[in-house]
Amino acid sequence: MATSLSSTTASCSVKPFDTHARRLPRQKGHHLRTSASSGQDDPTYISRRHAAMGALVGAASLLQSSQAKAFLGIGEPSKEEIYKEDTATILKDVGAALSLDKSDPAKEEAMNNVRKETNAWVAKYRRDNKFAGRPSYGNTYSALNALAGHFNSFGPTAPLPKKRLERIQKELEDANRMLGRGR
Repeated sequence: MATSLSSTTASCSVKPFDTHARRLPRQKGHHLRTSASSGQDDPTYISRRHAAMGALVGAASLLQSSQAKAFLGIGEPSKEEIYKEDTATILKDVGAALSLDKSDPAKEEAMNNVRKETNAWVAKYRRDNKFAGRPSYGNTYSALNALAGHFNSFGPTAPLPKKRLERIQKELEDANRMLGRGR
């Protein structure tokens, strides 16, 4: 019985499960160099890494020292310092614009400048989680949003209602205080 079983198995052809997947023949020596010398023995041999580093150092040395520092990222103000400076500037400008009298001819121009600065500040820091979670950011954003909403609805020369003005001024003060604490 064992002989008949083996004879039937031998005559049966078994196909693999996946007939579509075929391996390409391996190319021998694909990752090996074919020349007798590897090139590293040659005194004129330069690797790509060494060539790239040489080009980088050469380009940096050709620049003036301040440009080289900027190119290499040395001596630039940190994002933290830039955030503090930008936020302090916009808080100062908003406070100055709010202090103008409604009959002042410079009020409309000042409010248009505040609107441009607000858009730039919000676009720069809204998606940066490093700053968006800070109390100074939240207070500044809230004040700028209330101010922008009012002037979008009523125009740049419309006076702010007393309660809204008090709330905006309090948020600006809180933002200045938090910014001074580094928060």
